[in-house]
Amino acid sequence: MSNSDSHIFRIPAPHCSTPRAGGSVMLEFVLAAPVVLTLILACMQFAHIWMAKQVVHYAAFCAARATLVCKESEFNRAAEQAARQVCAWIVHGETAGEPAKRIPGWGEIPGSGAAERKTRLRSVRNVGRWNIETTVEHDFALLFPLVGPMIGWALSPWGDGDEWQEQRADETGNIGDADAVRYPHIRFVETAVLPKPYVTVSEMGIPAPGW
Repeated sequence: MSNSDSHIFRIPAPHCSTPRAGGSVMLEFVLAAPVVLTLILACMQFAHIWMAKQVVHYAAFCAARATLVCKESEFNRAAEQAARQVCAWIVHGETAGEPAKRIPGWGEIPGSGAAERKTRLRSVRNVGRWNIETTVEHDFALLFPLVGPMIGWALSPWGDGDEWQEQRADETGNIGDADAVRYPHIRFVETAVLPKPYVTVSEMGIPAPGW
């Protein structure tokens, strides 16, 4: 070898992958993929839950706002209709016997048949002389696979009084019994208080057609 050849930088040839290396990559994927998928679904489900919680809180606000223009004899019907109109956009579980809800002047809300079954007015009352308080509860379906049942299980669905969270059919009267596809549910309870510094004289004629 000449003197000049001794200073040439030689790049080593890349090693060919072996069956052992390919098996190692496959094993890493099999171990990591379920964890990554669960984390992705959990992020999506918790975002869905947070959005639904805000909607139910807004439903309580709308229920209180609806009573501001009603006489006390119409409080319950007005608040309940307003809450269901809001929650109809997030409800899931329509069956053949539950017609979709209608917005006057707009039309049907797709998939909103279970709004009456899953959205309820817990209370509406005067607080002091010039305030109205409403409390709305809504059973929200946990739709995402794997993560939804895990959250339902963590909430102790078979605890006393928590039958509405169950995913399996039994005799306890679950909120999802009538659903074509059963999902575990989480129950939101939200309260809103609004001022009413005036007296309402006329009646509104509630509920509106379709509700």
